[in-house]
Amino acid sequence: MNDPHVVALLYQIDHGRSVDYRDAKPIDREEEGFCVKVENERVRFEFKKHYATEDAARKAIEDYIRAWEFSAGLREGPNYFKLKFDRAQIEDRNPTPGAKNLSVHARSGAPTATATLTVLPRCYPPPPLRLKITPDVQTMYDRYMGYLQGREPLPGMAYFCLTVLEISVSQCDQQPGRKRRKQAAEKFRIEPKVLCKIGELSSKRGSSNEARKAYCSPTDLDPLTEVERCFLKEVIRRIICRVAKTEYGPVQELPKIKLSDFKAAVSPE
Repeated sequence: MNDPHVVALLYQIDHGRSVDYRDAKPIDREEEGFCVKVENERVRFEFKKHYATEDAARKAIEDYIRAWEFSAGLREGPNYFKLKFDRAQIEDRNPTPGAKNLSVHARSGAPTATATLTVLPRCYPPPPLRLKITPDVQTMYDRYMGYLQGREPLPGMAYFCLTVLEISVSQCDQQPGRKRRKQAAEKFRIEPKVLCKIGELSSKRGSSNEARKAYCSPTDLDPLTEVERCFLKEVIRRIICRVAKTEYGPVQELPKIKLSDFKAAVSPE
């Protein structure tokens, strides 16, 4: 090619067999540097800017795709929505007379699937808004996904995420935990009571196969109630999303995460 130009990149939606998007409504969305179209379990990124190579074009949307998969995973869980590269559409803006002008580079096979059919979404996960996936955000997300997939206990996952949150705002490893927790609450607009409740439930509670600490006797065990488990799961999900939004930009306009938001999922005080 004399002057190659990437017209579009095409992806396939990869998901478990528990999900079937046959009834999902198409999406047409315009972003600053490209347009996104989702239909029939395929995603097309059509570029407004010039990219001479497939690698350059893929790099331009890499963070966008990562944030999209991240937000869908947080909202719906693992194996719900992944984008698998299919092919690139490349044209020659200065073709040799008589030469074919459009090139299609294929790179992937068919999407994979697991589990059994249980969900028929009426819409695809919406493209992401205002998220930045830092190493801390990714670490908390991976631990949360590990819990959802049964790879680790809920209290351990929740306590780990709380610790990452607190350490992320600390300028000194020797800083008291109470002060770090207060700073984290202020930075991420979270009511301190929420973080205290996470600390209480994740460090002092749990059954014999999930408690973080060993007990002197089985009678000392204090398993989490179902509503408390629901609280830990939902509050950690919201906190991971809040940190990703905070790292993207100012959060003054975001509502504070309060304990009263979870009244249906916490034990009475």
